[in-house]
Amino acid sequence: MTNLQRLYFELSEKEYFSTQEKTNEVYITVLEENGLDPYDEYTKANDRINMLESVYSILQMLSNNIELFVKVETEFATTSAAYQFLQKRLKDLRDEIDRVKIDTHYEDADGNKSSLTSYMFFNN
Repeated sequence: MTNLQRLYFELSEKEYFSTQEKTNEVYITVLEENGLDPYDEYTKANDRINMLESVYSILQMLSNNIELFVKVETEFATTSAAYQFLQKRLKDLRDEIDRVKIDTHYEDADGNKSSLTSYMFFNN
């Protein structure tokens, strides 16, 4: 499975950006911004954090333009309910990203490391 296919999988195969072509363009750009080649094979051990960051970025875009989200996710009675759902999903996703970073002793490109101490300090 490629990184692009995995991103679609993580987003429940949803095309949030009007057409499949536009959605592919946005998804590819976001993957590249998060250090993933869209056409490389997805490897959980190496790509999980960057993939979760990509999903987070896309959901953040949708929270900034909730109408795009509501067009695809039609089960919400109001845009307010959709927005609240999206905000909870973003929080849950950020918690998962932080957990994976701690579990894997993640170190970013600048040499900053994730640790339980920094997690507790910044997430209190």
